Amino acid sequence: MIGHALVLKNYFPKKNKIIILHESFGKITIFGDEKQPTFQLCNGTLLWCDIRKDKSSYRCDFVDPYFVPFDHTVYDLYFIHDLLKICMQFMPNNVIMVDVFNLIINAYQQLDTIQACQKKIYLLKLFLFLDIFPDNKQLYQLVMQDKNMHSHDSDLLLEQGLKFCWNADLNYA
Repeated sequence: MIGHALVLKNYFPKKNKIIILHESFGKITIFGDEKQPTFQLCNGTLLWCDIRKDKSSYRCDFVDPYFVPFDHTVYDLYFIHDLLKICMQFMPNNVIMVDVFNLIINAYQQLDTIQACQKKIYLLKLFLFLDIFPDNKQLYQLVMQDKNMHSHDSDLLLEQGLKFCWNADLNYA
C-alpha cells in the first residue's frame, strides 16, 4: 500500500530495522538489509513508501523521501525529536492512529514558522491523542482550541501540562 510515512527511528547500522509511522498501518517495524534505500533514511524523514504486510511482518518495496528536516538553522530539531520520542515511547504498535499522523504532518507543514507556544500545544495535543493528559479542563480547552488563540499568560499552564505528560513517562518505563 503506497502512502505517507514518517521515520521514527532508524537502527541501522546496529540493527537492520527501522520504525515508521505509516498513515494506514500505524507504528510499524520494517526489517531488511542495508542495501535497501529505507535503511539510508534519517529519523524524522517524511516519505512516500509502498508497504506490504507479510503474515506478521512488514516490508518496504518502494521509498521516495520528500522532506528531511536536517537544517538546524531553519527547523527546531528539539521539537522534531520530541514528536518522534513521544510516538516511539507511547504509541502502540500496529494501531492506526489517523489523528496522531495528521497532527504530526500538520506540525511538519509549519516547521519553519511555528512559535514556541504552538510547539507546546502540538506536543500536548499529541499526548492527549495518546491518552496521556492531566485532568485539567482549562488546559484541555487551551490545547483543543485554535492553536493561535492563546495568551502568553497561558504559557505557565502549558508548561505544567507538559511536565505532567513527560513525567508520565516514568509510569510507562
